[in-house]
Amino acid sequence: GIPISINLIQRLLKVCTEKKDLESVKRVQSLMVSSGLDSVALLGDHLIRLFTSCGRLIEANQVFYKIAKPSVYTWSAVISANAKLGQGERALELYHKMQQSGVKSDSYVYIAVLQACTKTADLTQGKLIHGQIIESGLNSDVVIGSALVDMY
Repeated sequence: GIPISINLIQRLLKVCTEKKDLESVKRVQSLMVSSGLDSVALLGDHLIRLFTSCGRLIEANQVFYKIAKPSVYTWSAVISANAKLGQGERALELYHKMQQSGVKSDSYVYIAVLQACTKTADLTQGKLIHGQIIESGLNSDVVIGSALVDMY
């Protein structure tokens, strides 16, 4: 058969992104599992986002938990998935786990976690995160500013 590489899986995931076809996404995921690539963060990031775009939070979370060393992009994807698909509390829990793991937040993580604070109406948590944003120097980011306005 054809050797399965990270590049091949990336191309297949790109096609799935264009089609937004859940069955195709599941087939690519199955191929990732059978070739031992389901723990690769780079591929998992894409898969999490694809499942999120299909409204499939359970699958997105399952992908996350199989990733050996989640990158900031992986954390961002799963936090965003939970915030977007109605699990704001879970998104906040994941954010705290990310912090405990030593991964530094980027603007995408902050935007996702602010969305979670907005959806859960957790202003206390939001103010703490706002302080972290200021400390990180990302408070001048326009999209973060917009998310902060939404939250307050």
